Amino acid sequence: MIRSPLVRLRRLAGLGALLGLSACARFHPAPLALRPSPAASLAALDRALPGGGTIAARGALTPGAYAALAVLNDPALAAGREEVRLASARQFAAGLLPDPQVSGGFAALLGGPGIAPSISGGIAQDIAALATRGPRLSAARARTAAAAARLEWQEWQVAAKAETLAIGLWGEQRRLAALARARDALAGLDRASRAAIKQGDLALGAGAAAAASLAGIETARDAIARREQADHAALAALLGLAPGAALPVSEPDSAPLPARLVAALVGSLARRRPDLIALRYGYRAADADLRAAIRAQFPLVSLAVNGGTDTTRVASLGPTITLDLPLFDGHRGAIAVARASRRQLAAAFRAALDQAAGQAEAAQQALTLLRAEYRRAVRRAAIARRDAAAARRAYAAGLIDARAEADLIDAAANRRAEAIDLRARIAAGRVSLRTLLGAGLPVIRSLSASGKD
Repeated sequence: MIRSPLVRLRRLAGLGALLGLSACARFHPAPLALRPSPAASLAALDRALPGGGTIAARGALTPGAYAALAVLNDPALAAGREEVRLASARQFAAGLLPDPQVSGGFAALLGGPGIAPSISGGIAQDIAALATRGPRLSAARARTAAAAARLEWQEWQVAAKAETLAIGLWGEQRRLAALARARDALAGLDRASRAAIKQGDLALGAGAAAAASLAGIETARDAIARREQADHAALAALLGLAPGAALPVSEPDSAPLPARLVAALVGSLARRRPDLIALRYGYRAADADLRAAIRAQFPLVSLAVNGGTDTTRVASLGPTITLDLPLFDGHRGAIAVARASRRQLAAAFRAALDQAAGQAEAAQQALTLLRAEYRRAVRRAAIARRDAAAARRAYAAGLIDARAEADLIDAAANRRAEAIDLRARIAAGRVSLRTLLGAGLPVIRSLSASGKD
């Protein structure tokens, strides 16, 4: 049976469409969740550590444990991980070659000396994409590595913020406990003073001292309680917990960094801190973009093979080459933009490196001052505590009045709270210094060509 050319063309077109559709992805809806879903307690969180082991959900946790929980459960980090997946998808797309283009045509014979309809067909491939594929793929790999480094830096900062908030909670709870003890002592003194005033044994002015000191203690407690509530809510949000979830915190155990180690870490910031490594990968991507732009200035070539039959059934087959002439554009604009982008990224990296070094050195100096201030505060608190104990004995013996005892109790409570606050600030400062230095993170000696180290 003889098939007409039109039938054959239709079958070839149908086969091509079938092959194209077989490679197509399918759409699946993914509706958004419109209701918040915070966890109710620490036990409901993801507590499995990557290297094995599980974070306990009972009892007081160290600030470091809260840092690990924040990295595992912070909702904002989920978006950062999706950014890395997006960069990986773009890297995959950059490595794909353009699909060949198939063309076909049919013209029916309506009149003239011809004896048959004409049929034409061809297949074309863009060859110019091969010239820029290498640098484009290198740029995509570098951007994927940069996204991964930015995610690591984001995790590092979330961990530091959670640890700092936990340290703040510990300090605020200790300060509240110290002020509560002073409040109880002043409340007892106030009751005794009021009874003595009522009996006429004490002047009204002298008996009012305990009430005034008690009001001052209550005001201080209210301020600290508000701060504790704010830190509790912020830490719960980092963990993906409901605001009312219990967050017991144990004593911070952060060790100081020796001065020599700090100096060594400052010297290797560019090879350790993830944000600086991300900028280095960004510079590498800009460098690859410039190489791709320079390669793209050469004449773009498209190769095609065309064939067919005319109305006299004369068959022909041969190549077709399409060549762009770089007379006006010549890709010079894209090259200029790529060079400017590379210079801008180099300047941004230098500024970020200098800023990171300056912040680390400033944090180290602030810690030195805090430690000296803490030592003085501890001595003042010890003296005030002894004075308050002596005042209670002297008041019981009738050697001093209620005003003197109230003043000394108030001073002892404030000195104790001050020492606790400075200790918490030192612990938080150590966390900040470790974060700024990237202490504990591996040193990246060189950036590999594949974007992985």
